[in-house]
Amino acid sequence: MKNIFAWVSSSLALFAAAQAGAQLPPADPPQGKIDLTTQAPAPPVTRSYRLHDGFYTRASMGFGPIGASLDDGDPSGRDLEGSGTAFGFDLMIGGSPSPGVAIGGALLVQAAVSADVDRGGGTPSEDRNFSSLIIGPFIDGFPMANKGFHLGGTLGLAALDFEGGGGDTAGFGGAAWVGYDFWVAEEWSVGPLFRLGGTLTTNDDDDLDASSMSALFLFTALYH
Repeated sequence: MKNIFAWVSSSLALFAAAQAGAQLPPADPPQGKIDLTTQAPAPPVTRSYRLHDGFYTRASMGFGPIGASLDDGDPSGRDLEGSGTAFGFDLMIGGSPSPGVAIGGALLVQAAVSADVDRGGGTPSEDRNFSSLIIGPFIDGFPMANKGFHLGGTLGLAALDFEGGGGDTAGFGGAAWVGYDFWVAEEWSVGPLFRLGGTLTTNDDDDLDASSMSALFLFTALYH
């Protein structure tokens, strides 16, 4: 009896120990020393500053000195020469192949009203009008694409009309400018611009040769 009682007691103790072990939670796996988890990507950062890129439109108006001369074959051998104040208008439309650079087409017009015109040599001066225009491709560059300083130029076809000169003349012309545009809105800026321009034109039918030079101070508005 004692042996049977001891065997039953041992069996019950082993069964209780087995049940207690089955109820223990599984041990956590060993933790590594390097954390390989990655954080979710941050939301994209939107542009917080203005940049000169995309569609480009510039309109400018102003005035400045202009001079013109016309060789009309006068027997005296002297050319008609005039000088006065010109009113100018510029229109440029284009786009940016890269930030800070704009290319496109330009129309530059300047006209002097009641300019002093004479042939020199003591001849009396007269009040006459003359005007010129230049049309051609342009390039305008901003060394810092988010700033206002810019410089550019154009070279193309030109025409010069000299009142009482015997006919219109056509040829080539060009201009160069420098300016600064101050941001006033997301895509708009305004500012001053200084432009130098010149034309060389002829009229073979009427045997005319003409030229002009101008230096205009303009106020410009830019969408870019």
